[in-house]
Amino acid sequence: MKALVLTIATIALISSMPGAQAENAVSFERSYVTHEWGQIHVLTSQPEAPGNPTPLVCFAPNPYSGNYYRLFMEALGSDRTMLALDYPGIGQSDTYPDELDMGTLADIMADSLTSLGWGPDGNGPVDLCGYHTGTMLATELAVTHPKLVRRIILMGIPYYDAEGRQERFDRLSQIKPWPDSFAAVAQDWIFAVEMRNEKVSLERAFGNYLESAGSWQGKARIYGAVFQYPAEERAPLLTQPTLVLNPHGNLKEPSRAYAELIDGATLIELPDLKYGIFDAAPELLASHARPFLNQH
Repeated sequence: MKALVLTIATIALISSMPGAQAENAVSFERSYVTHEWGQIHVLTSQPEAPGNPTPLVCFAPNPYSGNYYRLFMEALGSDRTMLALDYPGIGQSDTYPDELDMGTLADIMADSLTSLGWGPDGNGPVDLCGYHTGTMLATELAVTHPKLVRRIILMGIPYYDAEGRQERFDRLSQIKPWPDSFAAVAQDWIFAVEMRNEKVSLERAFGNYLESAGSWQGKARIYGAVFQYPAEERAPLLTQPTLVLNPHGNLKEPSRAYAELIDGATLIELPDLKYGIFDAAPELLASHARPFLNQH
């Protein structure tokens, strides 16, 4: 499955961390990679001055777009290019016409990154960052396209045994008709708005709610791919240096277990973080990510 054309639609925004110096400013742009079946949306941040030549590619938790990482991109992107790609059917990406498994999703993202000029035949490999859903995609992308990926950061890993995956697959992966009552989307509101971290603004939480409620087809397909993925078989195949940052939310123990599957993985516990971590502590996450990514 080859990406055919790179179509760029750019909106440049200059942004900086609160209290940051001018030299830490990054610029954002939006672009699209065109595949035979539709387009993948890409949010890219660029530093004002050249820095680390290896970009960091971020995969968000389903059902959110790459905008989920915006504050993290501001915190970490002052010395490197960062990209956040929307999954098919999520954010501003087109819906994939068929069922998705993790291998197909990894191929879509690999073709997108190649079209953007990265990889062994382009400007070199990329680093990956995955949170929740994105950890499974980062794993499969690194396993199936090892020359494309240099280093990996994983956080909040939804690692379950076969029975746990099946239970979640049955509950979350069913594509239903458009809901005819608020009850069908009330859970999106409760999770995104009412249960949000106190450091997540209402505006930000409402945006997350709209993304979740609007991706009713796409998110079911992505959940289907995640909860049919045999992670216990794939994670041990990783050869890239891997850092697991472990917030102490409900995925604390699954993340520890997953780290043990990866030869040589580094595990850093983050006991003061639970949920909404990319809004609550982007600078802290960046402080752990930067020295790991700066290693050669």
